[in-house]
Order: sequence, then structure tokens, then C-alpha cells
Amino acid sequence: MLRPSIVETYYPHCIYQHNNILKTATGSENTRFQANIKAFPEFGTNYEISFILFDFHEYFDGIIGLTDLINMGLNIDLVNRKLVGQNLEIPFKYRRPLEIKFSVALNPNEKILRKVPVDIWQGEIIVLPQKLNDLNIPRALSNAEYGFALVEIQNPTDKSVSATLTEPLAAELLDLNLYEIYNFEEISSATRNKMNSGNFRNNNIQHLIRTQHMNSEEKSNIIKLCQQYSDIFYQPGDPLSFTSKIKHEIKTTDELPVYTKSYRYPYVHKEEVRRQIDEMLEKGIIRPSSSPWSSPIWIVPKKLDATGVQKWRIVVDYRKVNEKTISDRYPIPNINDILDKLGRAQYFTTLDLASGFHQIEMHKDSVEKTAFTVENGHYEYNRMPFGLKNAPSTFQRVMDEVLKDVQNKICMVFMDDVIVVSTSLKEHIQNLKLVFQKLREANLKIQIDKCEFLCREVEFLGHVVTPQGIRPNKKKIAAIQKYPIPKTQREIKSFLGLLGYYRKFIENFAKITKPMTQCLKKNNKVEHTREFLDSFNTCKNILTSEPVLAYPDFSKTFELTTDASNYAISGVLSQGNHPISYASRTLNPAEVNYSTIEKELLAIVWSCKYYRPYLFGRRFIIYTDHKPLQWLMSMKEPNSRLVRWRLKLEEFDYEIKYKAGKGNLAADALSRNPVDLNALETESIFNNLGDSAEIIEDFLQNTDQILPNLDESEVMEVLQPLTPGYVSPKIKIISDIQIKPPNNQ
Repeated sequence: MLRPSIVETYYPHCIYQHNNILKTATGSENTRFQANIKAFPEFGTNYEISFILFDFHEYFDGIIGLTDLINMGLNIDLVNRKLVGQNLEIPFKYRRPLEIKFSVALNPNEKILRKVPVDIWQGEIIVLPQKLNDLNIPRALSNAEYGFALVEIQNPTDKSVSATLTEPLAAELLDLNLYEIYNFEEISSATRNKMNSGNFRNNNIQHLIRTQHMNSEEKSNIIKLCQQYSDIFYQPGDPLSFTSKIKHEIKTTDELPVYTKSYRYPYVHKEEVRRQIDEMLEKGIIRPSSSPWSSPIWIVPKKLDATGVQKWRIVVDYRKVNEKTISDRYPIPNINDILDKLGRAQYFTTLDLASGFHQIEMHKDSVEKTAFTVENGHYEYNRMPFGLKNAPSTFQRVMDEVLKDVQNKICMVFMDDVIVVSTSLKEHIQNLKLVFQKLREANLKIQIDKCEFLCREVEFLGHVVTPQGIRPNKKKIAAIQKYPIPKTQREIKSFLGLLGYYRKFIENFAKITKPMTQCLKKNNKVEHTREFLDSFNTCKNILTSEPVLAYPDFSKTFELTTDASNYAISGVLSQGNHPISYASRTLNPAEVNYSTIEKELLAIVWSCKYYRPYLFGRRFIIYTDHKPLQWLMSMKEPNSRLVRWRLKLEEFDYEIKYKAGKGNLAADALSRNPVDLNALETESIFNNLGDSAEIIEDFLQNTDQILPNLDESEVMEVLQPLTPGYVSPKIKIISDIQIKPPNNQ
């Protein structure tokens, strides 16, 4: 017997109709198809095996009878777990369901070491990565004794999780010939050749791809494709390649060298700095320098990976260089524009470049300007480093150039994050093939262990995208839920900034946050009143229901529902009963004095402007609970302000309909927002940060340890070069919070 999906994928020409009756312990079942498949040439025979197509087991793909094995000249070696033929050996796994079930329970975000059953009886082993419910078992070295081995079990979720092991964990015997390449600096040419061989790379790729969520057909297709393009996946020991499509150039206002004294960093980081410097030298990312330019470094903690080990990133402080750098105005994509294009997709794959910035070559005339100093030397970058003012623009330009023929058709790109979408498996494999070919031609490498293939839902740009719509990222929700009670205005701003990233999911955001935002007014103190604590606790739990926003369908009519109160205006974009986005802003002191009809029309004008990318060039419906606006265009004596706003609406094709207040609850709630922040009126410079946002968040949380001698204004200065498209604005807006720049700006 053989699983039908396997035969349909690899041997469709061998299938023919044949009725059989299968008798099992639970009864009998009719089957309609059979396949005659010839043995592989390696078997040295033309013997043909006849398979009945039947899904007989969730774990195994097929059964081969003893007669077939004899006719192919194969012997079963149970001691060494191999099928042995005249010229080949085929390893097989022995599956033995556990007589006594093994159970484990972990608290939220806990990890433990536990002896568990494995499918190898004795010896040094590699435990393969696998999942038990929501528990992770990472790839690890261990020692098997009598069928048991010590492994790490992780609970990455924010809830208690229990699981039961019904069969031994999958493991492989350790191959010492492969193991040595990770432990010795001197690698023989023979070992290098073995490491770079197709078989080695293909086997490693197969282990690194996460396939637990795939069926057998999806799994076989994606493994086959990735092995076909194994050269584009970066693996340990590979030299990090780079593209020459575009080189990064630092154009400065003058050529006078910048020299900044080095910062002192903690002693515990010195060994890590030396290690990373040696690694970058070996990969050709940096080289020794005699440049008169010099910038200092600092050490920034990375977010914890799946192993829970704290890792660190060396960041060069290029502030002084950036001050002299002429800005590159190349546009960084808008995250909402990218998310809007994911509708109708059924499959998602996310790709992540390996050290993306370091895969872009520096222009030879700009290399000396990247020089930096550490304790043991002076170096400069051959590849583009983090922290340069125009580095994000160059990176986006490179990705747009590399994927220009397929971008916004089968894939979307934001910096080094690429998402490939499709409506079927066949289409998805073809789309991935096109993207892989483009990356191969540009000599760019992918970090395969950071990729997610053939997912029905996937994390992308801080959201979870699904065929039904988008919702907030659970990890970000967990960060909100764990946030301590704010004690200062700065802590309130930080919390509202974190929550505000998802304000488009929250119907009455400003109303809920009112007690906290009132504390941000000048001369107001932060007092933990009952209203303040109720507001804070509501905010912490507001996203736990995982609200879903629909993708816009540009073939259907949009509906814009607006409303105004005494102090705020709002708009809700939707299609049918499916909300796409919520928006609101407060009225300034002059607008508060407007008449009712002026406020209601202002809500329409502002909402149309805010949602212009969706509404312009197509007919849409505006719903308002202010009935006089239905006759806006036929008013005989409107005042000058109404005339001016009416003219602003002339570029849109719309129909105004009346909806009573009780049927206009969402917009009505949003408009009753006594909040002093006007973030949605002005684009946030942090709207499109991607990974830079994580760097900034890590930096803010560890400022005291990283740069203890800098005050708050200097810290904000440090963050500027990390911001894509930074152009030194007059007012910096971090999500919902307005912050004045340092005095010297």
C-alpha cells in the first residue's frame, strides 16, 4: 500500500483504476486505484511493485511486502536498522509506541531538561527539532542510554501547556566526521568539499525546514524545491556572499574626517566583541583600516531566540558621520500598503536574508568613512553596516531592483522581509521558484531557519496574516499584558506607543486610554486612581480576543462611516460588515468651537483624506448620523468653510447616506475621545521600522547598561540614524506620542 498523495505527486502516470477490498481489524473498505511502480535503477533490477493507493496510517506512507523485498534483492538488517542490497544501503527508522505514556507540563515561558524516550537505544545522538502541542524541543546534542536521553523542552507561550509523548522522539546517530567541522578552525579541503557537497547541503536543508504544519504533498514539494536551490540558503561554514547590483555610497557635505572618541563598554562584553570582530574579518565583512575617520561602538542586546540564550549585536555609533551625510530620499514601503495586498491568499511563505545589510557591498570611495575603533584595533567595512543614515534606503533599493519583475505581484518586500503569496500549492511552488531564481541571480543568501514555508497563517511585520484577514501578533500582545503599571509620563508614553501600534484594531482606543492620556498634560501628575488602574488593566487585556481586520477587496464598494463629538472626529473603513481599519483624532482648540455640521463635515473630509489610498478613483458610500449632510451639495447658502471643504471632496466619487446614531456605534464611540494626542493626523516616522523597531525597543530597555553617561536627549539622538528615511523633522512622533527633538537639532 502507498499513500495516494505521494503517487499523485511523483508517479501520476503509473495510476490505473482497480477495485480492491481491504480487510482490517475494524472492518473492510473498498479502494478504486492501484499503481505499478518500477524499482529505482540503484536496485539493479527491473522489478515492478504493485501498490494499492490507500491512506492506512497517519505516520507511515506505505507498506512493502516481504516478497517484494526478496524480488529486489534486499535484506533487513535489524541490528543496524538498514535495508541492505547488492550495491546500496537504505537506513530505516524503527517505530515503537510507548507502553507507558510520557507526560510533561510547563508553566508559561518555562524551559526544563528532562530524560525522555528517543528512538535510538545507545550512543551520541542529535535530537531532531519537533513539537509537542505548543511545546518546542530544539535540535540538540545528547547521549542515548537504554532508549532515553536528556533533552530541553520549552514552552514559548504565555499559558501553561501540557503534552503527552506517545512514541519516542526522533533522533539521529551523531556523525563525528560532520561534527568536527563545527569545532575546529582548520578545516581540511576534503572536509570542506564534503560540507559543500549536494548531499550534505540537501540533508541539512531538509532538517532545517519547519514542516510540522504540512501534509505529505506540501512537505515533499517544498523540500524538493529548496534542495533544487540549496545554493541560496546560507549554512554554517559558508562564506557570506554579497551582491554588486547596487553599492552603498556615503555622500557627505564635505570630506573632512570625523573622529569620535571610543565609548567604554562593560568588561563582560569584551570577549564577545573580539569574537564578533574575528568572525567578521574571516567572512570579509570588515578589514583592518588606516582611515582618519573613526566612530565608536556600543553593544545592544538582541531579542532572545528559541534557545533562550542572550545574544548581542555590535552597533557602530555613526551619528557624527550621519550629520554630514546627504539624505537619500528613496521611499520605504508603507506597512499598511503591503498588508492590504495579501487578500485572497491561501498560502504564505516568509523569507529572511542572512545578515541582509552585510550582503551589500560598500562603494570603494566610502569604505574609509565606515571606520570604527575597538579595544584591539581599527577597522572599516567592506559591506554595508547597520546605523548609517541611508542604509535602509539602499537596502530597499537593492531589494526592489532584485525583485522588480515579481514584486507586488507574487511577493511583497519590506527591507529584508519578503512574503510570497498564492492561492494554491502548485502556484505557490511556482512563485517561490521565481523568487529563488531572482535571489540566485543577485547572489543573495537566505537564512533558512528564519523562514516559514507554506503556512496558512504567518507572522509578518508585527502582524499575523491569514486567509481571513490580519490580527495582532500574539508576542506583542504578551508584551502589552506583562507591562508593569506606569509610574512616570515617560512610562505611560512607552506603554501607549506599544499599544498604539495596533490602534487600528481597537474601536474606542482614545476613550479607553483617556485616564492615562490626561496624565500627559503639562503640570499633571501620574496618580494611580481607580480610573487610571481600570484604564490600564483594560488596555492590557483589550487585544486578548485577537480582533481580525479584513483585507480590502478593491473589486467591491468601500463604506466610510464617520462621526464627530464635541472634542474628536472618527472614521471607520469597512466593506459589508467587515471592518478594515479604525481611525480617530482630537479636535484642536479652534475646531472645538465649530458648529455641529462643520464638525461632522470635518470628520468626512479628514477621513476621506486619511483613507485616500483606498477611496480615490472609485465610488464609495459615506455613512453619517448627521442628516443635513445628505443635502451638502444642494445647500443654498453654506458658509465659506463648508464651501472650502465641499470643494476638497470634489475629487472623490461618493454618495452620502444617513445612518442613525444607534446604527453608527463604532464611529460614535471613536469620536468621543477626549485625548490630546493627534498622532493619526501626522505620519509617524516609526510607522515603517520593521527590524529597526526591535533594535530601538531593545536599546530603550537597556539604555542604562549601554550608554550610562547619556541623558535622554542624547539617547533620542542615538536612535535617529536607526530610523529608515530619517530627515530630522521638527516634531518626532513615536506612535501616539509627540516628542520634541534635542535642542541642538
